[in-house]
Amino acid sequence: MTTSPIDHPPASNPETAFRESLFDALADDEGAAFWESVYGQPIHTYSPYIRSAGGGSSSKDDNNNNHADDPKQAELQRMTDDEYATYVRARMWEKSHAHIVEERRRREEQRLRRKEQEGQRRDWERDVEDALRRGEEKRRKNRWKDAWGRYVRGWEALSSSGHGQGKTMKDQIPWPVETGRYRDVDREQVENFFRHAPQSEQPSEGLDLGRVLKFERVRWHPDKFLQKAGADGLDGEIVAMVTAVFQIIDRLWSEVRLA
Repeated sequence: MTTSPIDHPPASNPETAFRESLFDALADDEGAAFWESVYGQPIHTYSPYIRSAGGGSSSKDDNNNNHADDPKQAELQRMTDDEYATYVRARMWEKSHAHIVEERRRREEQRLRRKEQEGQRRDWERDVEDALRRGEEKRRKNRWKDAWGRYVRGWEALSSSGHGQGKTMKDQIPWPVETGRYRDVDREQVENFFRHAPQSEQPSEGLDLGRVLKFERVRWHPDKFLQKAGADGLDGEIVAMVTAVFQIIDRLWSEVRLA
């Protein structure tokens, strides 16, 4: 006898109605055919309920031994009737909305791929920033190394028997600034020079800045400077600048000693 809607009075709610239709479809071929026509797809083909050859269905308990080694089947067999009905409804929805399920999967893959690419981009940018920072630090050290070498050679030339040909005394004096030029001498530039240039020749942890400043303090003392450079070409402006350099070095030396 063919199952009809009359044989199935409305249930109290959609969940109960679906559960009843599911187990009706599992009962025999006529119920299965009827509810397949209602839902547009078979609902009696999901494990752990398996249709028998005679048209009936075997229960979860009947099939425990057949699927004892299958974790998925074991999980389904532990479901209550309500849980199993919910499971079947979810599988039916996925089957009838396969394109939506596939789109969700594709979007999730894209999200994970974008996340991975973003992480790779951040790693790359961090590596680039580190490389640029190391490059800038190397260039900075090279600039100070060149400045210190120029400063040392300038003092050697100034201490020699003759001064530079065609140069004014301002240009011959090795001013303790990065550029070595008279016009760039001020407190900040002189302090930067002695804080960075001497250590360019050796690791900073091996540098005794106090000893360097003590030596430079004597070198730039106006009286000592006059003895070293000679009075020729030294006007009041240059002497005033030499005195200013000495005072900057003396102040810095005192700060280093007290640190």
